[in-house]
Amino acid sequence: MYKSAGCLLLFLAGVFTATANVELPNISGINSQLIQNLGVENFFSFWSIFKNDSDIRISDKPFTILAPKNSAKLHPSGTQRENYIKQIILDHIVLGSIINVTNTTQELTFDTSRGKKVHLNRKENKLLANDVAVLQTNIGVANGTIIVLNNYLFSDELNAKKNTQQGKLDAGSHTVVKAKEESPTSNTTFVDNVLQVLSYLKSGVRVFHHFLSRSNVSKLLQEGEDYTVFVPTDHAFHRWHPIDWGFYPFSVPEFTENVIINHFVKGNFKQDDLKDDEAATTLGGQQIVFRKTPFLMVNGVQVVKGDTPVSKGNIMFTGEVLFVNESVVSRLHQQHKDKETPPLLAFPWFGAQFLSHAFLALERDRRFSHITRFLNLADLAPHVSGTGYTFFVPVDSAFEELGLDKMPDNYLSNGDGLQILLNHFVKGRLYDRDLKNGTELISLGNNTIKIVRQKEKVNVNEAVIVESEVFVYNLGTMFYINKVLFAKKDFLPTTSAIPKEVLTTHFSVNSSDIEKVPEEYIEETGSEPDVLLSDEEVTTWSTSNISSIYNDTIK
Repeated sequence: MYKSAGCLLLFLAGVFTATANVELPNISGINSQLIQNLGVENFFSFWSIFKNDSDIRISDKPFTILAPKNSAKLHPSGTQRENYIKQIILDHIVLGSIINVTNTTQELTFDTSRGKKVHLNRKENKLLANDVAVLQTNIGVANGTIIVLNNYLFSDELNAKKNTQQGKLDAGSHTVVKAKEESPTSNTTFVDNVLQVLSYLKSGVRVFHHFLSRSNVSKLLQEGEDYTVFVPTDHAFHRWHPIDWGFYPFSVPEFTENVIINHFVKGNFKQDDLKDDEAATTLGGQQIVFRKTPFLMVNGVQVVKGDTPVSKGNIMFTGEVLFVNESVVSRLHQQHKDKETPPLLAFPWFGAQFLSHAFLALERDRRFSHITRFLNLADLAPHVSGTGYTFFVPVDSAFEELGLDKMPDNYLSNGDGLQILLNHFVKGRLYDRDLKNGTELISLGNNTIKIVRQKEKVNVNEAVIVESEVFVYNLGTMFYINKVLFAKKDFLPTTSAIPKEVLTTHFSVNSSDIEKVPEEYIEETGSEPDVLLSDEEVTTWSTSNISSIYNDTIK
């Protein structure tokens, strides 16, 4: 066991690359003595399994770790031992949320880093996570919390999966990968075999492998049936990825899931047996039509010659993604502006990308002449650095109501005036659905913003939201309001006021400020699939800013 979790983190960080894609929480602030006192050091010792991975990134997002006691037994063995342990660890991490389960009386549901559902509920005065007893709750650590369990979650499920035997795949000749036969009652056999085949291809199908491994398509497969899957190459997905900035359709999870499902058809189709105009229906209900002249095509997309048969079905490779075209992507883009990545701006504030893009957007709107002139001369960049914010923006009439329209441009540039501006920013990107009745937010000015929701009317303190969810690319969100927050006509600041001490963040720009083409598209070596291929959202909503954590999600 390492002397402290911090030592473990440093040890792991030494071998992680800057382009890593799997996220683990930053546990450097967890003291080794605390881990020993809780009796969970065995679980944390397993984390060293990631030391040789190049696809790991240490995240500063808030986290919850579900740590099993040392008495919990885990006996990984065989060739899949390493992957087994990695899955177990990810099944016990919740990244991006600090989950408060103290005094929980109703069922609480959340997802782990691997997408597994955890249901917290009380039975006979015992708190259970799924069927595992919770021994200690909410042990606070730096930027997170630890919940102690008496056993591992999902271990039986992982043990039930039979290890497949290692085979070989020649992409050119499409040699069969021999997978160990599973019970005919399992509806995951075909998907598991497909994933095994794709994992042995050194390059070319990593994107589909990634999406399929996180898909729920296996739930649609019927027991004892054969299936055919059409696997687009990485180049097919690359076509839809923005070069520098823009919209990537596969950053929308529900769209991606639907696309994956529509690449599966029931039945074991062989290329030599197909006929012209033969049709089939995908698992998502879409129709595909085969053409054999001048070469084999499915819905107008060329199919690579040669079958890749596996147990329970067949694989065919295609040069395009089925059911994705310009019009589909255009409509999707209009519905998901929050997924669009931005161009990197050198001005007005290089180290404050959200603030810069928000300022330029407001500057083009005649309703915001006052807020933009005040922002222009205020030293906000050190306080609103980087990305991932919510900005409650007062319209011009809100400033006029207080007489601020007659004040000089530098009136809110420092002191109490700067505080007024900071009180309109919240760390974390909020959506309309997050503004639940009774929610309280802490502004960057360290004041409490209270949300009151009555049907479609949403109050932010005494202000009313007049326009909701104005997305600033994937950097943050703006809500337009009709009043200036924390300001009254009789108590306006003076320009000579001494600045109050506020929480600041030193600004810098890094690779997360502008999306890059995923490494998977340019790297041509390695047999292990890369883990993160969809656009990573720059900053997610941090529940540590909200006092009513998860209260509204309790079922």
